[in-house]
Amino acid sequence: MRGQTNWLAFGCAILVLLDAFLIPDIRISSQWPAFQLTDFLLPIIGIVVYPSLPQVRKEWWFIWIALFAGYMLLPILINGRIKQWNDYFELYRVMKLGVIFLLFRVIQPKQLHPLIVGSFMVLLLINVLHLFNVFNVNELLTYTYGDSIHFKLFGKDSLGNPAVKRMLGTMGNPNTNALLFLFFTVYFLPIEKKREQWVLWFTALFMVFLCQSRTSLIAVIMVLGAMLFLTKKDGVKPAIWKVVSSISLYVLATMIATSFFQYTSYSNSLMDGSALYSTSLRSRWESWGILWDMIKTKPLFGYGPYKSYFTAHQLYSENEYLLMWWRYGIFGLLFYLGIFLLPFWEMFRRKFDTHAGKAMIMIGVMLIAALTNNPLTERSISVLFIFILATGLPTSKAHEKTLAHW
Repeated sequence: MRGQTNWLAFGCAILVLLDAFLIPDIRISSQWPAFQLTDFLLPIIGIVVYPSLPQVRKEWWFIWIALFAGYMLLPILINGRIKQWNDYFELYRVMKLGVIFLLFRVIQPKQLHPLIVGSFMVLLLINVLHLFNVFNVNELLTYTYGDSIHFKLFGKDSLGNPAVKRMLGTMGNPNTNALLFLFFTVYFLPIEKKREQWVLWFTALFMVFLCQSRTSLIAVIMVLGAMLFLTKKDGVKPAIWKVVSSISLYVLATMIATSFFQYTSYSNSLMDGSALYSTSLRSRWESWGILWDMIKTKPLFGYGPYKSYFTAHQLYSENEYLLMWWRYGIFGLLFYLGIFLLPFWEMFRRKFDTHAGKAMIMIGVMLIAALTNNPLTERSISVLFIFILATGLPTSKAHEKTLAHW
């Protein structure tokens, strides 16, 4: 039975990661939200982690997530939204992250390495085909991953004129796609001196640059700085080589995205300061202003999930800190920050290892991305974050014995 459970857990972990990387949403009805394959796997995952319940009680990060989900009921109650069933989907999504965390805690993460490398290769191929629209693949991607405005405007500006290409891939959004490849950039971080690791890391970095995401470019600078710190024993010359190589990749990616600099790149606008006056940032400022004015009215407990408000007003928060404060009040914002800062502190004060270092860097990526996006709310990015976090958090001796049997 134990061996069967091992394979069941391993199989579930494979499907959850594939779901995050490649598998599109499942839509049952226009009246219902889109589902993931992972949603249908949750009962099986529950069976898988059930034998480890004594150990689960010591997983304080899961307890924190469970408390956050329980607290969400309070803003729902205070705002008289008890009968608004769509609000409970947000509570469910948070608890789902907790269950996925437990799944990744009861497996050996190194067993999933071939899957992650293979998935990266497939995504690399899909994104290259998409960037150059080989065999008219963008029509297939649009049909498979959603008919978003980003696919319609790929390589065009809002007026339909040719413009910079921002790679969308399987995410259907350049910012989310950049975060997907930032996951690979962190996962393949070449702390060990292996040529294969360097090739994978530079390739992932190149793909991030092709997405032309300004916020992700800031995250890349943080990742590069962390890598230089972790490999400082290599000396000055290797550090210079890493920086020069990264800048060269950025220039090459920008050249490709702008058709040899015919159009202004998104990332260049960050360099010259024009991003501060862009339409994208202006629309964000307007949204943030609306949310902030409402937050000041209900600062303590917020308005509840209230997803229909954003739909009715065609409003996008584009800032997860404001979104959490608006929905769940200042206490909800503190719960949200605890998801990142508490494990960061736990890993910081413990003995450092490679997995902990990568998890801490990924936390930094998420906190930066949350300034202009909603990374923890995004289905794929949140799962990938949970995977790196689960493999980076320290384990007790009892937990290590449990893993040894798996």
